[in-house]
Amino acid sequence: MSVNNYVANSNFREIKHTSRVDDRGRLTLGAVAKKKNYRVMINDLGQILLDPIVNIPEKEIWLWRNQSALESLKRGLEEAEAGETNDLGSFAEYADLDIDD
Repeated sequence: MSVNNYVANSNFREIKHTSRVDDRGRLTLGAVAKKKNYRVMINDLGQILLDPIVNIPEKEIWLWRNQSALESLKRGLEEAEAGETNDLGSFAEYADLDIDD
């Protein structure tokens, strides 16, 4: 996959002028990169791009792979944020029902 698919914008800023990799291959980036996970990419010139990522639990990945479901969820969240909801009343009377899986 092309790096252009990962780079959301090209407004990079320098966070360190010089940094040296130690004997174990470690590079210290400071607080800006603290406790994050990254996808690491390198180009033919040896430039390295660190793309911050989050891990999605396997049981939830279906949503990200189902464009229709994801769009529906986003639409629902937007409607809720805008106050476009319908009060269906209490469902307390169903709380004790046994549900067959």
